Amino acid sequence: MDRIKELPPWDRLLKRIVWEQLGEFTGKKILDFGSGEGITANHFAERNAVVAVEPSQEMLRNRWADYEYKQIVGDVARLSDLEDGSFDVVICHNVLEYLEEKEQVIKELCRLLKAGGLLSIVKHNRAGRVMQMAVLLDDLAKANELLDGNDGSSSQFGAIRYYEDEQIEEWSNGLTRLETFGIRTFWDLQQNQEKHGTEEWQRQMMQLEMRVSKIEEYRGVAFFHHLLFRKEGLRLSSAGTTGQSDTP
Repeated sequence: MDRIKELPPWDRLLKRIVWEQLGEFTGKKILDFGSGEGITANHFAERNAVVAVEPSQEMLRNRWADYEYKQIVGDVARLSDLEDGSFDVVICHNVLEYLEEKEQVIKELCRLLKAGGLLSIVKHNRAGRVMQMAVLLDDLAKANELLDGNDGSSSQFGAIRYYEDEQIEEWSNGLTRLETFGIRTFWDLQQNQEKHGTEEWQRQMMQLEMRVSKIEEYRGVAFFHHLLFRKEGLRLSSAGTTGQSDTP
């Protein structure tokens, strides 16, 4: 999708990595909870039936809608309008950190997922943020605050309430983790920002990021983690989680 070049370099790289890790879907029912400006919903709507849920009217004013999909305006309360087991794939990217009701959201997303369906969670990784503060931003006080267990902050969304990868399984009903990927292992330590927007640099950095995304030493300090879960039931094709075309 050529429009992705309109995004800031960091977001462009993030989206490309996540989509590559998710793989391609065709003819699936997909829910994007916390869809923001609809960039990921729009991406998958080209070949799938997508429902997007987003509470922010401000973000929806800039919604991407090159392909048709259903947009619901609202928060977790609107999920109760949707039927059990309605979706093959459920997406929740960079959302839970900003919510108090994390467990409620996960239980609702599990309810909406078909048996054998795929749940994709992208979340901040505290260790990666500590590395960013200490190395790139030279904010040692903030690095120590994060190490002490305090919240982070986002200029756009407010407090970042970190949670651990393992908590998703604790909150869920019948999820099995398939994979944990690291995302933006190097970006937030890379200071030559003049290069970041070029497509050739993006291509090379994405290749490097994908190469280390499942190596624990690098994944541990990545800025984001991408968690893929299967709901108990019919097994998914493993190829659908590794960037190949087979899907659940």
